[in-house]
Amino acid sequence: MQLRITLLTAALLTSGASFAATQYYGGMYQCKSPGYLNLAVSEGKPANVDLRYYLVEEDSYYHLKGEAEWGKNGGEFRDGSIGLRVKDNKATWLGWDGKVNEDCTPFTLNARKPPLEEAQALLELLKTAGTDATGVRSVAEAETAVPPADMLPELDRTATKQAIDQARSDYWARAFADRRQKVTTMPITGDGKDYLSTVQPLLNADMGPRGLFRRYDNAAAAQKYENALIAYRLAITGLDPMLARRSTKELCDRLNMFSGWYANTSERLQIATGIPFAFWTRDIAQETIDQLRNCKQGDAADWIVDNFPTITQAADTYQAIIPKIKEMLALPDDHDTLVKTGGLTLDKTLREQYKLENDDIDLMSGGALGQKREAIKNKISGDLPAIIDKALAEQEYRSQYKLCEELFEQTGMRDLVQQCAEIAPAHMAQAALNKAIANADNIHSIAAARQAYWLQLPRVNNASDEAIAKAEAALEPARERIAKLILSDIDAQIAASPDSALSSDACPDAYRVPDTIQRAFDSCVARVRAHNSAVAEAKCQTAIAASGAKDIAENRIRLYSWRKGGEVEVNIGKLICDSDMPITIGKSGWLSSSRELKAGVDGEEIIATIKPDKDDVWTITAVKGWTPPQDTPVSICLWNREVCSRK
Repeated sequence: MQLRITLLTAALLTSGASFAATQYYGGMYQCKSPGYLNLAVSEGKPANVDLRYYLVEEDSYYHLKGEAEWGKNGGEFRDGSIGLRVKDNKATWLGWDGKVNEDCTPFTLNARKPPLEEAQALLELLKTAGTDATGVRSVAEAETAVPPADMLPELDRTATKQAIDQARSDYWARAFADRRQKVTTMPITGDGKDYLSTVQPLLNADMGPRGLFRRYDNAAAAQKYENALIAYRLAITGLDPMLARRSTKELCDRLNMFSGWYANTSERLQIATGIPFAFWTRDIAQETIDQLRNCKQGDAADWIVDNFPTITQAADTYQAIIPKIKEMLALPDDHDTLVKTGGLTLDKTLREQYKLENDDIDLMSGGALGQKREAIKNKISGDLPAIIDKALAEQEYRSQYKLCEELFEQTGMRDLVQQCAEIAPAHMAQAALNKAIANADNIHSIAAARQAYWLQLPRVNNASDEAIAKAEAALEPARERIAKLILSDIDAQIAASPDSALSSDACPDAYRVPDTIQRAFDSCVARVRAHNSAVAEAKCQTAIAASGAKDIAENRIRLYSWRKGGEVEVNIGKLICDSDMPITIGKSGWLSSSRELKAGVDGEEIIATIKPDKDDVWTITAVKGWTPPQDTPVSICLWNREVCSRK
């Protein structure tokens, strides 16, 4: 009995579990526009049906839920005017009347894992998928099919959605960057088929986030540019740009996907066909019109009819411009080319005539001008020091910005201006040092050296200590040459004036001169001083000999000093030599040691009697015709007669 109860309980639990289980299905369908259905069926009688369908072009989900009779082979669910019929794994959308919706084709439903597992699988795919056509398509399909966040367990929704949003952003940024890289730089070899088979699938109508190429691509600009670039690259390589032309089906598919996209008819047609108007002919225009009418794109066909002159003008412009582009591409990859062509751009007059921007011209070149520009820039980056030095050799610059703007502003490359400005100061400093050295080599006179600030190295900002030391060393030979000139010049002056003293300005002088020049200055002054001293000594000896006092020239004599207020002892030879007027001292008599001193003072001859004392110091004992004040030495009357009285 107990065993029977246990078995019955187990059977009920099993039966209940099967009714409570939820099965998940998904499938891509096509109505007027593509969509994806995520279906959750919780088995029971009746079953709970949770239906969420995603419209690709709208990028939005719609949600229907309710009860329906559902069995292992499927069932039928209705919610107002919309219904879904599922039999086995085939599904059909129903209209308001319960009949098959004729705008929609039957589609397949496949069993899927629970939504959280599907979301985690997408996260892993976004991190690991490649960016080639296979990888991009797998991501686009997985994004379209992933269940919406509302189907996830409540506490997993926010974190999972944030993780997927970030992973999607990272993947598509990588995919679009890689697509641009392939379109712009992949080598085109042979007949171009390898290139086209690689890049064109990446621009198919379903190659984008959640299966729509225009989504998150800001696609008008990117699609127009990359589609056009493919054709222009084929043309500049010498291949037929018509190789890039899309098939009729691709043309129609792409135009059908433009719904809600901000792009004008001109852009849409060029993107959809894969061919810029620059390569359209009358035949191509007519063929495209016929294709458009067949896929119910009559408005686009009418646009071509109304604007065919504009299309023709685009082709004429290309034919006029492409020879100029080829001329620029044939120029050397150097700085002169950038300057000559204004940064590889067409003449402004020509651009205005054809109403072209520089980007238009770069595109017509198939990106070749941009690649050439980049190649020149990279080369210039290596040659930049030499270019700067050449400019500095031709002209002096006080500002690195003026220098760099003159070199690179007209190239249109501001980054080169900045790069130049960063390294120019050191080169300008070296140029200033080099100029100082070069100037010094041409200085061969004292006057020129004086004008050149005695070969003092100028103050140079941004010069390294090593550069300054080298410049100082390079200037030394010129400084030595000038130093020798200074000394030979003063020697010549001395030789020309053997009996005359030289003036104080016989030697050059300046503030803060190089050590070598300063030593020459000092030596010059020393030579002048020695010469003047010798001249003075010779004159002194002559004066002493003429005075008759040679025998007592080394003796001293007492003279009155007003500053001292009494007599001081003075060397007799020095007295004679320093006097402005001749002094004579007579000889002693036979019977007396006294001698007569004669000097001219204020035009009057003064005669004084001098006599040696026991220490051989001579004393003035009398001044003829003059009497000193009381208690004052008579010597006061020799030079200061105004205080003395006549006898």
